[in-house]
Amino acid sequence: MTIQFLQQADGFFWSLLIAAILTLFWIISAIREEHKLLILISIRICVFAILLFLLLQPKLSWIDHYEFPLRWNIYADRSVSMGYHQSLSSDSYIESVNSFFSEAEIKDSETQNYYFDHKIYKPDETTVVLSGEATDLGKVIDHIDETESALNGAIIITDGQITKGEQKQSKLKHLSIPIFTVGVGDTIPLVDVAIQLIEAPTVVIKGEEMDVNVTLASHGRINDRVNILLYRGKKLIGSKNVQLHGDGSLTNARFKVTPQLLGENDYFIKTSVLADEININNNSQRFLVTVLKDRYKVALITGSPNFNTGPLKKIIKEIPRVELDHFVQQGEKFIPSINEFWSNSHELIVFENFPLSPISKRWKQILAKKIVSQSSSLFMFAGPNTNKKSIESLYPFFHVQSSQDTFDDSKHKQWIWSSESGIFHQISSEMITANVEADLFPPLYPKIMIDPEDNISGLAYYENSTIPLLVSGEVDGLRSGVWTSSDFSTLYYKMTESDHHNISILLLHNLFSWLLRTSGENELYFRINKDIYQQGEEIHIVGSPYGQIGKDLSSITGYISLKSKNNSLATYELLFNPMNEQWETKFLAGKPGLYNYEIILQDKNNQSIQSGSFIIDESQIELNQVSLNKTILQSISSLTNGKYIPWESRAELLNNIYTNHKQEMLIKSARLTENISAIIILILILSIEWYIRRLIGLT
Repeated sequence: MTIQFLQQADGFFWSLLIAAILTLFWIISAIREEHKLLILISIRICVFAILLFLLLQPKLSWIDHYEFPLRWNIYADRSVSMGYHQSLSSDSYIESVNSFFSEAEIKDSETQNYYFDHKIYKPDETTVVLSGEATDLGKVIDHIDETESALNGAIIITDGQITKGEQKQSKLKHLSIPIFTVGVGDTIPLVDVAIQLIEAPTVVIKGEEMDVNVTLASHGRINDRVNILLYRGKKLIGSKNVQLHGDGSLTNARFKVTPQLLGENDYFIKTSVLADEININNNSQRFLVTVLKDRYKVALITGSPNFNTGPLKKIIKEIPRVELDHFVQQGEKFIPSINEFWSNSHELIVFENFPLSPISKRWKQILAKKIVSQSSSLFMFAGPNTNKKSIESLYPFFHVQSSQDTFDDSKHKQWIWSSESGIFHQISSEMITANVEADLFPPLYPKIMIDPEDNISGLAYYENSTIPLLVSGEVDGLRSGVWTSSDFSTLYYKMTESDHHNISILLLHNLFSWLLRTSGENELYFRINKDIYQQGEEIHIVGSPYGQIGKDLSSITGYISLKSKNNSLATYELLFNPMNEQWETKFLAGKPGLYNYEIILQDKNNQSIQSGSFIIDESQIELNQVSLNKTILQSISSLTNGKYIPWESRAELLNNIYTNHKQEMLIKSARLTENISAIIILILILSIEWYIRRLIGLT
């Protein structure tokens, strides 16, 4: 035992000690003839000495020895792959493991038994079914490391196939206990062929050739050829015969496809099945490719050529993949013939300075039939030669009506953009910033005054009024818009002479792209290759925005947000791959269930969203690698001075299980100032003094 003083003797301590000694000598000399009092004085001296001793805050330290029993931890693999080894059935494996657990407990009652897959389980915590979706030996190594001080050693029973997590080589080297491994199964993997990856664009233009690259992974001893079949729907459109080499090797096949059908094309990749193949669910996979039109036809109907006609034709012709049919009215006829308008399909119909007189009921009926059958969008530019009565005959097609508000429409009016419209984000951000610049936009002449009906929104208004300059919206799936001024050319030429020369062009480009449905909510084309994934399987998401959200690609951020039925939320960042000009992300499938997702690309002013869903099913991914990975198990044992033993010789391990104890020295300490023993001693001494004083009659 050692004693240590935490408080050094200072001047105060020495002063008390000297004063106590002097007082003691004075008292002894004064009462040396009174022998009865000498005992009381001695007791007081003891009390004072103890108090002085405690002022130095003494700390007592001593060494204590104790023993505790060491144990063995045994871990048995319960993942799916353990039930597919040819040498033993699921029931016999579980029965043999439980028997081994019992025999180990007889040898050493302290033994603790566990099952594991991607987690660690006590046998009483889970029903022993070989249903674990992944094998994570790293979790077992971590558990051994955490309990190392209480262990004699550990035993791991597994096939060594790691399908999740990572190896803990560095941690193994620092363990001081042996790990014995028991290898289950055959070292020759069971045969399996899996479609590992499909690389294909998510959006293409009709008639353009696209590449479809398929990567196959083959496991086991394989030296066969398989057919890779490519279907569109139920129609076979391609076939490749490839040689497989097994042992986890990858084989590639490439198809060249020229899509002709517009919209979503459903493609299907399928491989032939080999003899004795363990899992055929991964031999097929579907993927979607969106095919866009190669050309969009726009019909421009001009009642009478005017200053607006030239700029409008120029801007429309500059829109990518747009083909313009221009019909000009001359008297009762059109050049070219209006019959071409009725007989051809048009995605967008633009009325410019038209009609010059009210259109007939028959004309309206034919136009309505054309719009509905072809799902055509409409846009109208008020012109200098139209009048209120003539143009009102078209109002029902645009879901607007004449406004009851009035103002002096003989003068040009200032106007501003509105940010309240639901589709205003399609208009360039330059227009938003332009609002703050005084006199940037020229005053325009309000030719017609309208009120929009439901679902039609105002994009721009004349200042200090509710009269819109521009309206747009969608009703019953049909889109339309109206420009109420007859001075579009004024805006065009005024902007051409300024630093914002492209504003009028951007206006029509963005607005017409929305009307043609080449942008807006349909501008994202992302694909998740499968509707159903297995736990632990990698989910690969690729996609493209058609065109660009913003001018600077570096300013765009993208992510996918997942939400499951239990409302758990996960977010993964999308990264742009410049090699294939696609946005991509990868992550592992989590818990089983239905997941809804939103893919979002955004910059400072714009945001585009694509939604969808997929299912994560219970894992079968371990069936791709049903074999004994003897190398990993031998490595674990050799790094920890253990031993690898095959499953058939597992009984040998019981000889290594024995009862053992570990003796440790523990340094204990106590501070007397914080210990109740010192207080008890003082109380005891004072009680003795009080008793003696009673005996001699001093109290």
